[in-house]
Amino acid sequence: MKVYAFIHPDLQILCCALLPEAIPPNTEYVELEVESPDDVIYDGTQIRLKTEAEKLAEEKQKKLAELKNYVARLLEQTDYIVMKISEAQALGDTNEVERLKQKYAKQIQQRQAIRQWNEQMKQAIRNAQTLEELRSVEIRYG
Repeated sequence: MKVYAFIHPDLQILCCALLPEAIPPNTEYVELEVESPDDVIYDGTQIRLKTEAEKLAEEKQKKLAELKNYVARLLEQTDYIVMKISEAQALGDTNEVERLKQKYAKQIQQRQAIRQWNEQMKQAIRNAQTLEELRSVEIRYG
């Protein structure tokens, strides 16, 4: 798709228009062919397209944030167990701590497995060399 990128004269921000008529009068612009308007940046000196390395780094950050939110949702289902054990530890009730650890051993083990999977996923995301490779990393546990 073709976009017309310019620095808005009043707002001083990068804008992309799909039609040249949308550009404010007497404003310099750059005509670019893009996959998405998100590919256009102003680097402080010029309006240009993001490099593949910049796109990859940006997508990695998005994927890592998605993973973090996903894992938080997985773990929040059993957070109450950790709270109960922590409370018993804070009160110095070692018998209760042991009882809770035994009672919730399966859930505690599952939480550890989720954390281990999370670390493996982070590494896979960080190790991706191309956008295609990164997009193939599916965030789904189990």
